[in-house]
Amino acid sequence: MDWSRIPPSENVVEFAALVGEAEFVLDFGDDVQSVFVMRIFEDLRASGPATRFFARATGKDAAELQAVANGETPEEASAACLREAGVSLRRARGR
Repeated sequence: MDWSRIPPSENVVEFAALVGEAEFVLDFGDDVQSVFVMRIFEDLRASGPATRFFARATGKDAAELQAVANGETPEEASAACLREAGVSLRRARGR
């Protein structure tokens, strides 16, 4: 689909296309683990290449565990989001 052919109205604040989705488990031992769902998007209103893609991860059974990261590629955004999810999980569990 060519999203550039669909101009968002002035009321559309965010406009993104889903690029991919995955589930992953982070396990740091000692009851510091969680299942996450990550979705990777292409920001259709991005102001530059560094923010063209973003990934958002949310704890599958713990919605308070969240991470968001940007990247020039879907892979960069995903890798950064994985790191941020690990930080979020360790902070939430006091590690």
